[in-house]
Amino acid sequence: VPVDALGIVVSTFQVVLAPIFLGVGLNTLAPKFCKSVAPFTPVVGVIATVLLVGASVAKCADPIIGAGLPLQLACLGLHLFGGILGYSATSIFGYDERTCRTVAIETAMKSSAFGFLLASLHFGAFNVRVPSAVSVVWMAITGSVLAVYWKGKPVATV
Repeated sequence: VPVDALGIVVSTFQVVLAPIFLGVGLNTLAPKFCKSVAPFTPVVGVIATVLLVGASVAKCADPIIGAGLPLQLACLGLHLFGGILGYSATSIFGYDERTCRTVAIETAMKSSAFGFLLASLHFGAFNVRVPSAVSVVWMAITGSVLAVYWKGKPVATV
């Protein structure tokens, strides 16, 4: 299977690194602006997630249905295991509860949307993007459930 390595590197920069640099730069150069928009960023994040999930699934609806339960369980397992492993590893190494929870959510929500984008842009076969489309849904559900669950269980302050 031919792979456009340079294209993948460019896409990675555009989707992953550029927003990080932009965020760090804005926080450095315009901290008051960033503080003023901070209350709205969770809503923007939820809307962006819904749009990404919806677009990914809509493009692959028939193959997703055809793949059935095994693909669903594999993707759910990937995100659940990631969250459990992230929490357990940080706990074993003695990190505080807040850090353990954060790492669990972050590892459970590894970017399936990015995988879908790379599969769509850089691999010719349409079905290559199907697992990522399913994974996007389970990523959003798993991360959201963890966040809501732990929000109801405040970390004890020492």
